[in-house]
Amino acid sequence: MKVMLDTGANRTFISITALHPLNSKQFVNKSYKRVILADGYTSLSILGTWELSIIMGDMLTSIEAFVVKELCADCILGMDFNNKYKLIINTEEQMVSICNNHHRTTLTFDVSKGNINYPTRLINNIRIPPKRTV
Repeated sequence: MKVMLDTGANRTFISITALHPLNSKQFVNKSYKRVILADGYTSLSILGTWELSIIMGDMLTSIEAFVVKELCADCILGMDFNNKYKLIINTEEQMVSICNNHHRTTLTFDVSKGNINYPTRLINNIRIPPKRTV
């Protein structure tokens, strides 16, 4: 599974499609609510919460994640995860260091070099007349 470390997200999110099909309907806490993203306009419908267990290097981590219909990545690890595991993100060296019970593991970024497609929406409607380019 590909995860994104997002220092701008307060909470951790996982796409329902990233969960195992047998478990995708068995949420810890079914809660149908909406959260507003940092842009102040975009919202996500929360389907429930799920206790995630993620192996990072030789370390087993866990965090409660909001389950949503779709994301730009399988999973977004937010500041709740970053703070719990005392993450140190070194962008120059493209490494992340994670700590659990006084044991620290360092991992390298897996940066995709190919094309990445993200679902996007505009805040304002824009009309492009026929036979015009933008």
